[in-house]
Amino acid sequence: MRIHSCITTVAAFVLMGLTAVASAQSCVSTIPDATPDSRYKVNSNGTVVDLRTGLMWMRCAVGQSWDSQKSSCTGTASKYNWQNALLAVQKLDNGNGYAGYNDWRLPNYRELTSIVRFRCHDPAINETIFPNTPSDPFWTSTPLAQGFGVDWSVHFLTGQAGYMGYSNKQPIRLVRGGAFGS
Repeated sequence: MRIHSCITTVAAFVLMGLTAVASAQSCVSTIPDATPDSRYKVNSNGTVVDLRTGLMWMRCAVGQSWDSQKSSCTGTASKYNWQNALLAVQKLDNGNGYAGYNDWRLPNYRELTSIVRFRCHDPAINETIFPNTPSDPFWTSTPLAQGFGVDWSVHFLTGQAGYMGYSNKQPIRLVRGGAFGS
């Protein structure tokens, strides 16, 4: 029992040390790239169209700003519990919208996983198309099951999907267009 406790303590400190180290995206070149730059039509207004799915995405997470001079997202992504994420989308659409559109929404589970770059991690996304994406779980619009208070999310550290309770605070990336993979 005492040995197990010591090993657990050492493992926790090692993990804490690893998370404190500055990280950069790492990719495995032997895995085929499902999200190459050529799959996207990049617009100058901070949006991109996925030519495979037909969906238009915000290049930045909500809370970040598109800097067209640097072709990058600046600032910090806002984090919302699930209910407030839905309200943030509604507020955006009822206000000035984004890039001239007022029909943005949270992506469903399949839509959000369609932009994951599984050959990479930290973050598991095409950084040219979606620069400065936080390596965090992002909300989807897909509930795990009705009445359980949890929703699917996609974690852009590794690209893995999981579920989170509605009270957790996570960033959001918005999409518009017909639902892909509903």
